[in-house]
Amino acid sequence: MTSPPPPRPSSHRAGSPASQLIRKATPPLAAVTAVVAVVLLLLVLNSRPSASGPGPGAVAEQPASSSTKPAAATTSSAPTPAQSSTAAAPPVSEPPATQTPATVEAAKLPVTVLNNSRRQHLAAHVAGELSAKGWPIRKTGNFTGRIRATTVYYAPGQRAAAERLMHEFGQIRRVEPRFRGLPGSGLTLVVTRDWST
Repeated sequence: MTSPPPPRPSSHRAGSPASQLIRKATPPLAAVTAVVAVVLLLLVLNSRPSASGPGPGAVAEQPASSSTKPAAATTSSAPTPAQSSTAAAPPVSEPPATQTPATVEAAKLPVTVLNNSRRQHLAAHVAGELSAKGWPIRKTGNFTGRIRATTVYYAPGQRAAAERLMHEFGQIRRVEPRFRGLPGSGLTLVVTRDWST
């Protein structure tokens, strides 16, 4: 009787290097894939328009004024000519030399005329122009400070007369209250080189 052959020892051969690499790389690849999927999902969700307004970093176009009706949606994001001109234009205010009944009825008070330029006899020349239109002249002289534009200065209660003077003579650029150190009293017209003769 023959005995059965002895059992062969089982071989535990190591797997191939490629299969070992795949086994080691699978968990990190799964983690990276999950992170990429979450990032893509967030990007998709943030790119969708929301009811509350534009997403972060987006610029919403606003109408030029609250009375303007919203324009129909277009494929271009460029503003219309009306929007761009309205947004760029500074606010327009009325010039201070508007003729009001108080300005017209203001009395023609005596005026001191001071030359604040290098033009000789400018104060006397301007005083002659004022006198020709019925403005009494108190005196003429020079002002040694620096005034940037021809200005009429007034004492308390004389603003209407100063505005009337400015309205009658377009070369007067400003109406201001008197300041300490200004020669004369009452209305004082400081004439600069911008006065055209």
